[in-house]
Amino acid sequence: MRALMRTCWQLGGVPELEPLRLRAWAHTLGYRGHILTKSRVYSTTYTALRADRAEHERAASDATDEPGTITDARWRYVGSGHSPGATLIAAGIAEDQAQNREIARAEIGRSRAVR
Repeated sequence: MRALMRTCWQLGGVPELEPLRLRAWAHTLGYRGHILTKSRVYSTTYTALRADRAEHERAASDATDEPGTITDARWRYVGSGHSPGATLIAAGIAEDQAQNREIARAEIGRSRAVR
Protein backbone atom coordinates (compact mmCIF):
# COMPACT_ATOMS: atom_id res chain seq x y z
CA MET A 1 0.00 0.00 0.00
CA ARG A 2 2.86 2.39 0.81
CA ALA A 3 4.45 1.80 -2.57
CA LEU A 4 1.13 2.46 -4.29
CA MET A 5 0.65 5.69 -2.33
CA ARG A 6 4.23 6.80 -2.99
CA THR A 7 3.86 6.11 -6.72
CA CYS A 8 0.54 7.94 -6.84
CA TRP A 9 2.14 10.90 -5.06
CA GLN A 10 5.12 10.96 -7.42
CA LEU A 11 2.93 10.71 -10.51
CA GLY A 12 0.78 13.52 -9.13
CA GLY A 13 3.80 15.82 -9.52
CA VAL A 14 4.10 15.11 -13.24
CA PRO A 15 2.66 18.12 -15.12
CA GLU A 16 0.90 15.99 -17.74
CA LEU A 17 -0.96 14.06 -15.03
CA GLU A 18 -2.01 17.03 -12.89
CA PRO A 19 -5.62 16.97 -14.23
CA LEU A 20 -6.02 13.53 -12.62
CA ARG A 21 -5.44 15.08 -9.15
CA LEU A 22 -3.57 11.97 -8.01
CA ARG A 23 -2.13 13.69 -4.95
CA ALA A 24 -5.54 14.83 -3.82
CA TRP A 25 -6.78 11.23 -3.80
CA ALA A 26 -3.65 9.31 -2.72
CA HIS A 27 -4.85 9.16 0.88
CA THR A 28 -7.97 7.18 -0.13
CA LEU A 29 -6.08 4.18 -1.51
CA GLY A 30 -7.27 1.05 0.25
CA TYR A 31 -10.16 2.85 1.96
CA ARG A 32 -13.33 0.80 1.76
CA GLY A 33 -15.88 3.23 3.17
CA HIS A 34 -16.70 4.77 6.52
CA ILE A 35 -17.48 2.31 9.29
CA LEU A 36 -20.73 4.08 10.12
CA THR A 37 -22.09 3.60 6.61
CA LYS A 38 -21.92 -0.18 6.75
CA SER A 39 -25.22 -1.95 6.14
CA ARG A 40 -26.48 -4.24 8.90
CA VAL A 41 -27.72 -6.65 6.26
CA TYR A 42 -24.29 -7.29 4.78
CA SER A 43 -22.13 -6.58 7.82
CA THR A 44 -22.23 -6.77 11.59
CA THR A 45 -23.40 -4.40 14.31
CA TYR A 46 -21.43 -2.72 17.06
CA THR A 47 -23.46 -4.69 19.60
CA ALA A 48 -22.30 -7.96 18.05
CA LEU A 49 -18.70 -6.72 17.92
CA ARG A 50 -18.80 -5.71 21.60
CA ALA A 51 -20.30 -9.06 22.58
CA ASP A 52 -17.63 -10.98 20.65
CA ARG A 53 -14.88 -8.83 22.16
CA ALA A 54 -16.21 -9.37 25.70
CA GLU A 55 -16.40 -13.12 25.10
CA HIS A 56 -12.83 -13.17 23.76
CA GLU A 57 -11.58 -11.24 26.79
CA ARG A 58 -13.35 -13.65 29.16
CA ALA A 59 -11.81 -16.62 27.37
CA ALA A 60 -8.37 -15.00 27.48
CA SER A 61 -8.63 -14.27 31.20
CA ASP A 62 -9.71 -17.89 31.86
CA ALA A 63 -6.69 -19.14 29.91
CA THR A 64 -4.29 -17.12 32.05
CA ASP A 65 -5.50 -18.93 35.18
CA GLU A 66 -3.82 -22.12 33.96
CA PRO A 67 -0.52 -23.04 35.63
CA GLY A 68 2.52 -22.21 33.55
CA THR A 69 0.84 -19.32 31.72
CA ILE A 70 3.03 -16.23 31.51
CA THR A 71 1.38 -12.84 31.24
CA ASP A 72 3.41 -9.77 30.35
CA ALA A 73 1.39 -6.79 31.54
CA ARG A 74 4.05 -4.10 31.20
CA TRP A 75 3.53 -1.33 28.69
CA ARG A 76 6.18 0.92 27.23
CA TYR A 77 6.13 4.03 25.08
CA VAL A 78 7.50 3.33 21.60
CA GLY A 79 7.14 6.78 20.06
CA SER A 80 4.79 9.07 18.27
CA GLY A 81 4.46 10.70 14.90
CA HIS A 82 3.27 9.81 11.46
CA SER A 83 3.42 6.40 9.85
CA PRO A 84 5.46 6.33 6.63
CA GLY A 85 2.30 6.67 4.53
CA ALA A 86 0.95 9.51 6.64
CA THR A 87 4.35 11.22 6.39
CA LEU A 88 4.05 11.23 2.59
CA ILE A 89 0.54 12.63 2.78
CA ALA A 90 1.55 15.33 5.30
CA ALA A 91 4.54 16.34 3.16
CA GLY A 92 2.31 16.58 0.11
CA ILE A 93 -0.25 18.69 1.93
CA ALA A 94 2.48 21.04 3.14
CA GLU A 95 3.87 21.27 -0.41
CA ASP A 96 0.41 21.99 -1.84
CA GLN A 97 -0.27 24.67 0.77
CA ALA A 98 3.07 26.37 0.08
CA GLN A 99 2.33 26.32 -3.65
CA ASN A 100 -1.17 27.74 -3.05
CA ARG A 101 0.32 30.57 -0.97
CA GLU A 102 2.80 31.39 -3.76
CA ILE A 103 0.01 31.44 -6.34
CA ALA A 104 -2.15 33.66 -4.12
CA ARG A 105 0.75 36.10 -3.60
CA ALA A 106 1.39 36.21 -7.35
CA GLU A 107 -2.30 36.86 -8.06
CA ILE A 108 -2.42 39.68 -5.50
CA GLY A 109 0.70 41.19 -7.03
CA ARG A 110 -0.79 41.01 -10.53
CA SER A 111 -4.10 42.51 -9.44
CA ARG A 112 -2.30 45.43 -7.77
CA ALA A 113 -0.18 46.00 -10.86
CA VAL A 114 -3.29 46.15 -13.07
CA ARG A 115 -4.87 48.96 -11.01
